[in-house]
Amino acid sequence: MYRLTGVRPGKLRIYQEALRHSSMSLIQNTEQIGNNERLEFLGDAILDAVIADLLYMQFPRKNEGFLTEMRTRIVNREQLSFLAAKLGLVEIMEIKSDLHHNKVAMKTIGGNALEALIGAIYLDKGFSAARKFVVDRLVGHYLDMEKLMSTTVSYKALIMKWTQQNHKSIQFVVQHLGENTNSLNTVSLVVDGETWFTEENFSRKKAEELCSEKACRKLGL
Repeated sequence: MYRLTGVRPGKLRIYQEALRHSSMSLIQNTEQIGNNERLEFLGDAILDAVIADLLYMQFPRKNEGFLTEMRTRIVNREQLSFLAAKLGLVEIMEIKSDLHHNKVAMKTIGGNALEALIGAIYLDKGFSAARKFVVDRLVGHYLDMEKLMSTTVSYKALIMKWTQQNHKSIQFVVQHLGENTNSLNTVSLVVDGETWFTEENFSRKKAEELCSEKACRKLGL
């Protein structure tokens, strides 16, 4: 753990739980041995706070929209999976062997474990240690902020990928509010027959992207 995080662990059990997938949950003597799901929930909130603080301090002249966009680029599932792979988290986790052949599941498992590890550091050493791990070990070593700033994120592509992976149907229902080409378009994002979000814009593609962005935030993508 020290080699991995730069933190000398005190409460080893917390780190063991952070690296134990739910597929390995056991019950012994009526007491369940914990997995990393609760720590993942905690670590997700800590990571969001740390990244928000980092961006706020690093970009004092940027507006809320820019800061939110950058945070999304840093903490989305693809990025967390990339960081988990760089740390080699999956290789030292307790996971059912058959899951190793599921590439989609393994990406999610790695990212979730990273969040759980952040939660473990927070519980063991406090917020400052968790922040230092995120800023120094993750952002400092593996993320290029300049590159992230110039990368275009397609929220529609992210939500389309999510629906494919989770076997959901998706549809963008478009309604024109006028007859000329300069009229507003009302676009609704419909998932499995349920309308999730509706946006208006002169550009249909922009309205679709706005709906998709809200969906990504809802799903934590």
